[in-house]
Amino acid sequence: MLIKDKTSPRKIKSPASQLRGVSKIALVALAVTAAPSAGIFTAEPAVAQRIDQSLYNGGKARVNRSASLRTLTEAVASASCRVNAGIGAESAQVQLASVRADFDKIIDGLMNGNAALGMPGAEGSARTLNALTTTAEFWGPLDAAAQRLASGAGTDDDAATIKAGYADLFEQTEVLAAVVAGQYTDPLQLLQSDATVLNFAVRQRALAYRMSRAMCELATGTASGDAQQELATSVDQFQQTLLALRDGFPGAGINPPPNDAVRASLESTYQIWLDQRGIFEAALAGQTPSSQDVDAAAALSDALSIAMNNTITLYLIATPGQDGVYRVPLEAYAREELSNWLTNPDMIAAIKAQNAAHDGLSEDEVIALDQQWRAEASAGGGPLVDKLLSAPVSAWLLEQQEATAGFVTEVFVMDNKGLNVAQSAVTSDYWQGDEAKWQETYSVGADALHISEVEFDDSTGFYQSQGSMSITDPETGEVIGAVTFGINVQNLM
Repeated sequence: MLIKDKTSPRKIKSPASQLRGVSKIALVALAVTAAPSAGIFTAEPAVAQRIDQSLYNGGKARVNRSASLRTLTEAVASASCRVNAGIGAESAQVQLASVRADFDKIIDGLMNGNAALGMPGAEGSARTLNALTTTAEFWGPLDAAAQRLASGAGTDDDAATIKAGYADLFEQTEVLAAVVAGQYTDPLQLLQSDATVLNFAVRQRALAYRMSRAMCELATGTASGDAQQELATSVDQFQQTLLALRDGFPGAGINPPPNDAVRASLESTYQIWLDQRGIFEAALAGQTPSSQDVDAAAALSDALSIAMNNTITLYLIATPGQDGVYRVPLEAYAREELSNWLTNPDMIAAIKAQNAAHDGLSEDEVIALDQQWRAEASAGGGPLVDKLLSAPVSAWLLEQQEATAGFVTEVFVMDNKGLNVAQSAVTSDYWQGDEAKWQETYSVGADALHISEVEFDDSTGFYQSQGSMSITDPETGEVIGAVTFGINVQNLM
């Protein structure tokens, strides 16, 4: 599959491991150093990007993350029901494991700060810390039960623990979300109107999993209350809120979408909903859902959650403070995690070898190679493309990418002229030397990092940005090339 890099050719655009206990990252301004000489391949002197962290406290990320705990609570209850009933148990176990990791990571980040999650400092408010501590206490027994169910060692008692406790946990996450939203709304970063819309948008994800949980309880006869009425209410709330978000509903404090991208994303989500909401009709009419109905409801909840997460991402970058909400955590992730890739001896050797081989390459020859690459990429392969993709360093980059579990969507390494040395997938062009990803890294200096604007990646279905960094020779400290990472920014907000 052809995966294009996100900086258009010939056009320069403007500017996981377990995280518990990770020390705080000191984000520093990027100093502009003397650029290495690159002859005709250097355009105007490049300037390093500077991220003014003093104007960013992670308010948007904190509001979004705290509100998302409601979604995780409903997802735990839905997946637990399916595991215990043996309905799509394997995928439900995977979901439980993922939800557990996310819940723990968010609570820890909200308490102690985590720049890679968009929250650069520890929480200082006693009221918010108290709400977080209480939430963690409610979560503890459910977390332990979910762990056993996810591992295959769970029992009916574990499912019962989650069933008995998720409602209280959900109520507590509502309290926490309100406290965090009240603390972090301010005119510079997050207006009250923005927080209101964000709250409703995030709640949609919780409603999606509530519907799938209700379907499972109706199918298994395990509902503690009127699951049919709960399903009917959830279906109605989801549809009415989605319409309010798409069209605006001032009476509820919901402004119309701030731009066409948000509006289009909401319309796309509405079409998913219209096409598939019929799976609930039989249950709403009083029929007992089949296991296939439960599976379909679970799949729809996942699809709606992903679609709403795309919309939330657009909301986060469309309102005041848009730069910090993804640039700060992306810089932290790049410097804390991805920089560890840049000392690989084989990669360093490959860059140095290509620099030597291309030492006398003229601009016309560079352009000819780029044109050859573009033709081969369009044709699905060729000698130049195949040579790079089959290189051992390219295989290593792909292994590293896959180990990030979706954080990194692509990675490619460039030499001192901006020509690709190795890559995890096919890029649209071979020469990056006329683009910001190379000009604002290699041409700036050893500590340079460039972060692109957020764009939708058709190949992954998520919004991504590109983080590019200089690569230095560990022996001499000389800048010898650069690297670009495609980053799923939705994992960072």
